[in-house]
Amino acid sequence: IVGDRVFYLILQRLSGNVSFARNWTEYENGFGDSSDFWIGLRIINELTGSTPRLLRVEAVTWAGVFSACEYTNFTVAGASTNYAMTFGSYINSNMSSDSLTYHKGMQFSTTDRDNDHRSSSCSNTYGYGGWWFYSCFIANPTGQFRYSTASDSTGMIWKGAATSSSSEPLKSIRLMVQLV
Repeated sequence: IVGDRVFYLILQRLSGNVSFARNWTEYENGFGDSSDFWIGLRIINELTGSTPRLLRVEAVTWAGVFSACEYTNFTVAGASTNYAMTFGSYINSNMSSDSLTYHKGMQFSTTDRDNDHRSSSCSNTYGYGGWWFYSCFIANPTGQFRYSTASDSTGMIWKGAATSSSSEPLKSIRLMVQLV
């Protein structure tokens, strides 16, 4: 719940206890525990496929800086499109820049199913997580969990949330869709 709005978490990374280096089937079905999880592409499609939703991203840097942004009309299509993701507009809250538009329209990719626009797999190169990689990313919330602010392109990154470096790994991130 944010204010009087109800959201459904689709990704949450708070502790680093769960590895996001997973295969296609795991990303399709979901995985994790109560603090670190991916709800699954099938469920995200069920939540957004026929009814576009508002997507909210909340991130915290290791310096303790909280930032958030929202995207209108967020949808994830079905399995036949490799769960292609799109949205309407970026609504800036307090992030320094938009980190998702670069990924708009992309199909989902994992280490064992490469749907990005690069000749080599972005997932295998940048942290082994699944994501809507283009060539390769500006946002990579499924990268490796790092306990440091040192710039690291394989880490959990949302570039608009970083304060000192665009490749500064985050302390936590949550992606959620508004249900109504």
